[in-house]
Amino acid sequence: MRQPRDTIRTSEDVVLSSVGPDLCDKFFRGYTRKQWGMDLSDLSAGVAARIPTRTNDDDRYFGDSFQFMPAEGYTAMFERMLAHPNITLQTSTSLDDVRTQVQWGYMVFTGPIDAFFGYRFGKLPYRSLRFEHEHLADQQQVQKVGTVNYPNDYDYTRITEFKHLTGQECKGTSIVREYPQAEGDPYYPVPRPDNEALFKRYRELADKTDGVTFVGRLAEYRYYNMDQVVGAALMTAERLL
Repeated sequence: MRQPRDTIRTSEDVVLSSVGPDLCDKFFRGYTRKQWGMDLSDLSAGVAARIPTRTNDDDRYFGDSFQFMPAEGYTAMFERMLAHPNITLQTSTSLDDVRTQVQWGYMVFTGPIDAFFGYRFGKLPYRSLRFEHEHLADQQQVQKVGTVNYPNDYDYTRITEFKHLTGQECKGTSIVREYPQAEGDPYYPVPRPDNEALFKRYRELADKTDGVTFVGRLAEYRYYNMDQVVGAALMTAERLL
């Protein structure tokens, strides 16, 4: 039974008011502890508010009218976007490696905003993931849907089987297990009031920095969905042009 909240402050408030304590403990609390390393009551409301609650048989994560993947995959899409003589691509390169070596007139920075400023006020916390890939050459299917979450069992949070997402027909199948961790490449900002306060100090520095625009999950310390990131990037490009 739902437990209405007069004021929604935390993700726990969001979940209890929408599905009640029983489903909260079955589906949300354990998953949150694994994914974020903290309880629902310690996370800002916006994290749980991203997840729709439905009473129908729509199994999509979001309810957008149009949902597609690139016909040849994201790798091919980005390869074509970067295949221009005016673009030089360097991977495994940090900003510190090139800050004094490359001449630039304007920078669009998408990395961690605290790293850009040398962690002047301390590090912002991020969560990371370890991916465990497995190809099963003699098995056509592992699970009935693309992604299955494991909120209470095992160290991983979910298993994704790619054939369901792409419609690809081939012998065997490939899956990936996701293990949340504190260390590693930064993937997720950790939405909490104290972290937001620290980010705002970096945001003030960013606003005073000429010739640089900060865009994306890490640079804006926001738990954006993919469509939100693309929308923000397009708006930023229009404004700069």
